[in-house]
Amino acid sequence: MSRPGPDETRGTSPAALLEPERAVVPFMGRGRELAELRSWVRSREPVALRLLCGLGGVGKTRLVLELGKSLRRTGWTVVHVPRGAEAAAVLAAADTRRVLLVVDDAASRPGLSAMLDAIGSTRPRGRLRVLCTARSGGQWWRRERWTSPLWAGRTPSVTQMALEPALDRTLDVAFDPALGLEIERSGDYRALVEAAAARFARALGRPVPRLRFQAEPDQQVRALDLHAAALATVLDGGDDVVDPAGALDLVLDHERARWAGSDADAGFAPGAAEAALVVATLLGDPTDEGIRAALRRAGAEPVAGPTADAVAWVRAHLPAVPRLAELLVSRTLAASEELTAACTRDLAPGEAFAILAFATEMGLDRPVAERDVTGELVAAAASALPAGRATDLPALMRASRRLPRPSGPLAVPVLDRLTHRVADVARNTGSDAEHGEALTDLGMVLIAEGEPDGAIGALQEAVGLWRGLVWGDENRYRPALCAALNNLGTGYRAVGRHGDALAVQEEVITLCRQFPPGDGLWADAEHAHALQNAGVSYTELGRVGEIEVAQRASLEIYRRLAEGDPVQYEPQVAAVLGNFEALTESGRPEDALPANAEAVAIRRRLAAARPERLGELAWSLGQLGTTLEALGRYEEAGVVLVEALELQRRLAKENARGTRPDLAGALSALGALYSTTGRADESLRLEREALEIRRDLAAEHPDRYLHYLAHSLSNLGVTLARRGRYDEAVLLEEEAVAIRRGLAGGNARSLKYLAQSLSNLGVRYADLGRFDEALRPTQEAVDMLRRLVREQPEKYRTGLAEALANLGATLLDLDRAADALPPMREAVTMRRQLVLENPDKHRPDLALALSNLASAMSAAGDNVAALGHAREAVDMRRRLAADLPERYLSELERSRAVLARIDAAIRNPTSLPNR
Repeated sequence: MSRPGPDETRGTSPAALLEPERAVVPFMGRGRELAELRSWVRSREPVALRLLCGLGGVGKTRLVLELGKSLRRTGWTVVHVPRGAEAAAVLAAADTRRVLLVVDDAASRPGLSAMLDAIGSTRPRGRLRVLCTARSGGQWWRRERWTSPLWAGRTPSVTQMALEPALDRTLDVAFDPALGLEIERSGDYRALVEAAAARFARALGRPVPRLRFQAEPDQQVRALDLHAAALATVLDGGDDVVDPAGALDLVLDHERARWAGSDADAGFAPGAAEAALVVATLLGDPTDEGIRAALRRAGAEPVAGPTADAVAWVRAHLPAVPRLAELLVSRTLAASEELTAACTRDLAPGEAFAILAFATEMGLDRPVAERDVTGELVAAAASALPAGRATDLPALMRASRRLPRPSGPLAVPVLDRLTHRVADVARNTGSDAEHGEALTDLGMVLIAEGEPDGAIGALQEAVGLWRGLVWGDENRYRPALCAALNNLGTGYRAVGRHGDALAVQEEVITLCRQFPPGDGLWADAEHAHALQNAGVSYTELGRVGEIEVAQRASLEIYRRLAEGDPVQYEPQVAAVLGNFEALTESGRPEDALPANAEAVAIRRRLAAARPERLGELAWSLGQLGTTLEALGRYEEAGVVLVEALELQRRLAKENARGTRPDLAGALSALGALYSTTGRADESLRLEREALEIRRDLAAEHPDRYLHYLAHSLSNLGVTLARRGRYDEAVLLEEEAVAIRRGLAGGNARSLKYLAQSLSNLGVRYADLGRFDEALRPTQEAVDMLRRLVREQPEKYRTGLAEALANLGATLLDLDRAADALPPMREAVTMRRQLVLENPDKHRPDLALALSNLASAMSAAGDNVAALGHAREAVDMRRRLAADLPERYLSELERSRAVLARIDAAIRNPTSLPNR
């Protein structure tokens, strides 16, 4: 809506004082942002657009109003564009020398595309600036690029900035000249709240209360919440401690108390007025007819007096600011399923679009209520959208762009259904651009629905359409081609075609480097996405040296994008940070740890505000736990992995099929840790559950899940062997080897896992006394790992050290002590170096290697040389058993037995060597 001044119809409502247009509180804390906007306005380009992003209540509207005030003083014309007049505003400004057009709540403006078209077809006499505000950019903003001819053959100046919640608390806000009020400067928000409280008290004719304000020291509080805390303090008389996080709730409670005193005078039955307010707020039509429709839908037509009085009452009491309106709707509908049904029943197309717009905005901020109604509103509105005519398509596509992922427990399936509907309409009636966009979205939905083969067909068709459009207008359509190629790469990766995925990702990287200067807003998101996915493909293809370069480049771009739109891009920053887990797999867990820890911190904060992101938090916790385990920090790893599993179990109760792969991963990770740390019984329970899930997944989608099935088979085999159940263990490892032989395509990553299973299989045969059978897979594993180590020593030397130790033990079991010594000595040498780098992780393996080497040397007749290794192994295992007795006491006893036999052999040289 246009917001040129305060809405005087709201009368003296205390909540109306929060309207930014009233400017009750002095403008403060945004000096840097105001200066940046002034600089942008005064730039030399004839036409420039900017999107100002920030969640509700951070101060976007107030900042824009202050900008307008300062510009008018220097001769600029400032127009707050009314809804529905977007294109007309451009035409009216064509002859104005310097004009700023302000488009508030741009994401919900159906006329925005027409406005951009008008800018492209109009040659202004002077400088034209268009400042759009929105809570987030997202798909709706980026896709304006290829839906408008503004970009046909040109590159207009389009920029973006974010308004963070944190205010600058070092500005001159400690003195309010209008009140003559000096406030003690403070490092927290107290000074700002005191200044606001004084202003509100004066406006309401009340005494300035004693402030009892509480906010967390590192809490980034939005300006609206600070003002609401001040207003609530004034209304309550300063008796209670006010937390900004709940201040709007207190203000709303005061408003509801006021309504109860006047609604009967307007002819409302008890409770009916608030229901009417909620429906009118949700439908967003403040005209007389719009409010009458809301009264009918709510069943709140007046029982006494003329309808005009009820209409006037509703209009006068509509919430003053959007977040207060969202809080009213959320709280009221959450407490009344009946009213929710009334709001969403038999919606006309215009009503459906209005509810969808309101619910999408509300979903970004998620007001606290008994239950989240966002998904229900979105589902009802989406199902009522028209989809029978070609003229319905643009509105449908606008609606699908507005719904971000994730958007709540019900909104994602709604978006999926809507995407299918858009694709059906676009295929029959849409332009090539509309058809290409619909297919691009459809491909990603099909991947999410477990149909990657069908997705690839849709995405290949989309890429073909965009290539044709790029041929005619490269500048306008290149971003859309990059998006389609990125999605096609995701489809290829979903079916295991990693080489094909990398090829399209590298094409996107090349295309993004060809964007003209100043076009980074459109290129950077696709460039970062391609680099991120290329890093994943490099991991799958075993091209370890290229993984980190791609991920760091992606992270740098995403961090820059997050500065302009944190809502849209901060989750991507966390995702790329999580991908640094590849460094753990490459033998560099110490380098992965800071990135994994930052990813958890970001996702924990995001999940606190948006519970649908709990799955992402659980994933990052799993990555962090794996890294901590690789560093030998088992206790910390256990805490993290337990939390990850608890979250995955909670999510599985809500969506059993959709979260099965992640649940299996969490079970497997914690089971492996428990197996390593001697908690075999707990490990068996977890690993069996993971194996059962992965067998089902592999049966449904073998290309995607056979690798994980082999992983669970091998892990469970190791744990069973630790419990002495060798017959069961060997069968599991044989199955794992068979799967991994089938998957080994010559790339290093698959060969590594095959070598690991071969080495384990040799040990399993040895456990059963089948020493002749043990030698062949063990030797094959060593040969395979030697080749890998020559190419990537840092990544594969740990595996080679283990395989060498197993080979030596097998040869010793075959009474080939002399042959066993070279691989055992090499294993000890390698593990000594690994202990220097990470003692907690590798000291147990070194102790085992030393004990085995001592046995082999004794068997070869060199007891004197063996004695030192045996003593070192005992000393090492004594320290390990002191810290973790359940894991290492039995191993300590074995090393003591080896030492005793060697010592006895030295004391009695005529005795035979004894292993």
